[in-house]
Amino acid sequence: MRRSVCLVCLTLLGVCLTVATYQARQPRPEIHGVREVAANLYMLANDPAIPGMQTGGNTAVFVTAVGVTLVDTKLEGYGRDILDLVASVTDNPVTTIINTHTHYDHTGSNTEFPETVDFVVHENTLAQMSRLSCEPVTNCSAFKGDNSSYLPRITYSQRTSLFSGDEQIDLYHFGRGHTDGDTFVVFKAARTMHTGDMFQRKGLPFIDVANGNGSAVEFGSTLKKAVAGIEDVDTVIPGHHTEPVTWAEFVNFSDFFNDLIGKAQQGIANGQGAQEVADAYAKPTRFNDFQAPPQTVRTIVDHVYNEQ
Repeated sequence: MRRSVCLVCLTLLGVCLTVATYQARQPRPEIHGVREVAANLYMLANDPAIPGMQTGGNTAVFVTAVGVTLVDTKLEGYGRDILDLVASVTDNPVTTIINTHTHYDHTGSNTEFPETVDFVVHENTLAQMSRLSCEPVTNCSAFKGDNSSYLPRITYSQRTSLFSGDEQIDLYHFGRGHTDGDTFVVFKAARTMHTGDMFQRKGLPFIDVANGNGSAVEFGSTLKKAVAGIEDVDTVIPGHHTEPVTWAEFVNFSDFFNDLIGKAQQGIANGQGAQEVADAYAKPTRFNDFQAPPQTVRTIVDHVYNEQ
């Protein structure tokens, strides 16, 4: 009997070691190289052939005369990778990091950069980062203890600018959306905007209502304000889409999202239930290049109903 028990234990141990070895051998996703977007502006994205989160959100790299400004730092563990890729295009050091919002896939590697870096966020994002406790998606635990020195010291409320001339970067906050602290980053001379997760990819977005104080209804109005309030942009770097898109595609995304919000609000006015509205949703043909999975449609419709 004792021998049988030992054999079972050894077998289980062997299975555990095999699983651990298999997991350890799984390839770590790599950043899909450096893509030039405009003069002195680059994008670090994921491999379009591989689905899923991979390395996290898109990082923008903007090279100035004296330093490099990054927008977002991907998942934890990619700081060295980002620095190596920056070094492939310039000898200038990273001096400034703008986080479009607090989520772990956009701030994950913040603490892997020198403490001399200036971190810039919207004031609500700083509040999210500074929370005593939070769900992992918010990533506030990354900035506790010795790492509290990485909490941003530069914040803004509605709009601010960094640097000047051809190096000017404009930051805009138009209200709640994906979270309550989303920043649109505009590289003025490059006529390029990084949207963070206010435009994640060509499809319906995830809205962090539960942890980030996001809002489906205000997501729509924030998009409208961005379309109306930001000028002279030709190229857009989305939060996760693997390549840049045009300003016209960003405007089309705003129309696509607000079409669903409008239908949900009309359903409320008509006394319909959320499930009925979601089941009846038909994506207009002009939005055929945007994804609208039924479950995501239902989630967003539910958000609208819950916000009334």
